[in-house]
Amino acid sequence: MTKKDYQLIADTIDGLIASGSLSPHEAITVSCSFGLSLASTNPGFDPERFHAAATKSLPRMETKFEESCS
Repeated sequence: MTKKDYQLIADTIDGLIASGSLSPHEAITVSCSFGLSLASTNPGFDPERFHAAATKSLPRMETKFEESCS
């Protein structure tokens, strides 16, 4: 997959957040699942950046990626 593909997935998740189709909890769960799965297929993939892009419509709290995805 290319960066463009990853961005499309992240934008789609974020669009579902913005439209209210995904609750904050559901959005974090989906984003973490996708991010960790994609990281397992590409050693250069950064799940933290993906999670940030996929959940940019959510209010930010100072938490680490690992805390969000556990």
